[in-house]
Amino acid sequence: MNLTDVILRLGFGGIVCILTLMLIKSISAYFNRRVNSDQGMGASAKFTETVHKETRQNPRVNITWSVRMKTSQGSIEAEIKNISLGGAFICCPKPLPLREVFRLTIDVPDHETLTVKAEVVWSNINVPDDKIVNRGMGIRFIQITEANRDLLNKAISDHLKNSEG
Repeated sequence: MNLTDVILRLGFGGIVCILTLMLIKSISAYFNRRVNSDQGMGASAKFTETVHKETRQNPRVNITWSVRMKTSQGSIEAEIKNISLGGAFICCPKPLPLREVFRLTIDVPDHETLTVKAEVVWSNINVPDDKIVNRGMGIRFIQITEANRDLLNKAISDHLKNSEG
């Protein structure tokens, strides 16, 4: 059977149907290639770099200090697990909503207590319990006096000296 016989048997409607199916298959294959290339290693690596890119300007120090947060929901007791001059990770069972601003009082061992204004910048509230070590939130200090910054810097330096020796 040659092409002429096929055309005569199918008729005009059959040929239009076959050409339409071929066009749909070609378009589908094109979009599948586009989607798969966007989800390939290059895009995945770029996504991973974006998600895990370190944006902190100050190094963090692992510590355990008690804190009190004065929030819109009242006063909450918690613990800082790591801290820098720019922010901290606060371990608490019910992290605050993103972008909430609150007053934070930090009990710095062997130093005076310091109070800063802080903002929630990330939270693991929606991560399943079996996927995290400590439930909590990352905060950044948005208002800290020069005296409190100096106190915090001294406390962090003292902690580093004591943990090395």
